[in-house]
Amino acid sequence: MKLFGGIFAIILAALVVLGVNSFYVVRQDQQALLLQLGAIQEAKNTPDTDEPGLYFKLPFVQNVITLDKKNLGLTISDIQVLASDQRRLVVDAFVRWRIVDPVKFYQRLGNERRAESQLNRFTESAIREALGDSPVPEIVSGQRAVLMERIKSNVNRNMDDTGIQIIDIRIRQADLPQEIAEGVYDRMRTARQQVAQQTRAEGEEQARRIRAEADREAVVIEAQAREASEIIKGEGDAARTKIYAEAYGRDAEFFRFYRSLVACEAAIKQGTRLVVDPNNLDICNIFSVEAARAGRAR
Repeated sequence: MKLFGGIFAIILAALVVLGVNSFYVVRQDQQALLLQLGAIQEAKNTPDTDEPGLYFKLPFVQNVITLDKKNLGLTISDIQVLASDQRRLVVDAFVRWRIVDPVKFYQRLGNERRAESQLNRFTESAIREALGDSPVPEIVSGQRAVLMERIKSNVNRNMDDTGIQIIDIRIRQADLPQEIAEGVYDRMRTARQQVAQQTRAEGEEQARRIRAEADREAVVIEAQAREASEIIKGEGDAARTKIYAEAYGRDAEFFRFYRSLVACEAAIKQGTRLVVDPNNLDICNIFSVEAARAGRAR
């Protein structure tokens, strides 16, 4: 019984191994090649078909290679380019590609690693060729879209018989080499500083001119205001004198009395010490006498 049980276990294990090696699964985002002794028998779930699922193969005789059906990306960095104006640039590019013919892809390239190596080589060559015919301003901000289409067409032409399609190629950045960039930035900084100094000097000159004009206008306005105030003051004094004269003419005695009170109030402040004649304590009468003399003088 033990021997029979052991034989049954071996047979069961063999059947399991055989079953596992007899089927394969192709996902929606994959395409598969069925090989028999190294020769391609068929392709499953290619871009022209939609055949994901479970498939049968001959165990130990046939094997399966899976390839991506998705769009793939490749980044290419530090491409040294000499533009048409003899200025060097360091370019970083990004390539978007996919496998459109898995049979040709496997026969020409074998795997994705080798495909990326070929793409890298052809893309660098196409970028140098396209950018070498253009000056730096066009590469940086001018006809970049036209250049990208030219590079894409060139790479597609070179990879035409490999089962690969180039979807898009983009230049992520195009910079001057570090040692050249530092010199350019220094020259730009110096030029900007010179412009800033010139602008400040012109601003200071304009400020001095504006201040001088403002000071001159202030002097003129002040002189005109002083002249106007003197005229108004003269007119006021004349009107006052006229009023005084009219009041004096109506009642000279009352006018002298009123002027003596006003003069007395203005002349004698609180805390003022006075020395007077005890026989004449009417201090304000002195101002009344002076006012009378002033009236006779007129």
